[in-house]
Amino acid sequence: MSITTIDHIPPSSEIAAYIDDIAVIDSLDDIKGMKLPAKIDFILSILCEDGSLSIDYDSTSRQLTGRMLMILKPGHVLRSYKASENFKGHFIVVSTKFFGDSISTFSKMLPCFTLFRDNPVITLSAEDAASQIELRALLRRKAYSAGHQYRDKVIRSVIEAMFYETLGLYSSYHSIDAAAMTRRRDALFYKFLQEVEANCTKERSVAYYAGKLCVSPKHLSATVKDASGRTAGEWIDSYVILEAKLLLQNTGLTIQEVSTKLNFPNQSFFGKYFKHLTGMSPRAFRAGASAT
Repeated sequence: MSITTIDHIPPSSEIAAYIDDIAVIDSLDDIKGMKLPAKIDFILSILCEDGSLSIDYDSTSRQLTGRMLMILKPGHVLRSYKASENFKGHFIVVSTKFFGDSISTFSKMLPCFTLFRDNPVITLSAEDAASQIELRALLRRKAYSAGHQYRDKVIRSVIEAMFYETLGLYSSYHSIDAAAMTRRRDALFYKFLQEVEANCTKERSVAYYAGKLCVSPKHLSATVKDASGRTAGEWIDSYVILEAKLLLQNTGLTIQEVSTKLNFPNQSFFGKYFKHLTGMSPRAFRAGASAT
């Protein structure tokens, strides 16, 4: 089984509204051409109002129920999903291209999403859920309306307001100081994670990433530890293991091919690395994943 990459928003359908690189949809089935598992290259915001939605992503699974908000950022692998018969919710898809030239919010949102890469779900209060529903309803109305010459600017403003609201919710629910994201320490940590996410299949040394960021390995290690509580090496290992698990679970590559794809010198070295960090061999992990 191969992993496809969804890096664009498809043509509009009857129940989906697409404005530039924004989609407001009622079901993930409305993302035309998405063959799972797929690595997404857009931000996916899911709000469950009622019922439940089971979603498998990366190497984990979550079940969303009433008032749960989930954000998946570019790079996540969406494997499968199933909604209950009484599911009611909203799906908003926003391409990263949308943010590139128009909204500075993205630079503040993405670090938050990166920090919560492993836990992108929060349960909202009734008041916060109502606020989200109101903003999403406004976005849908504006997306469908014929509008005027400033229609796109209005839609962009609504999206910006929604993302500021979401950033505030994640910050408050996780006790994160949003202002701290702008500090030099956190900026370096975020750039480090960006580099790791882009290069972890090729490079695993702290020295490599320190060189990319023009700092010493000692400074990078101390900064990352101070910012996140985890060492730079631990972050690198977590990204590599996630990629390894995805390849073992979602592709037909042999273990040797997975080892080569992740730039290990040989299968034996890869096997020892994987077992040291997960407690099982790549073969045992693949067998267990197949059984489930």
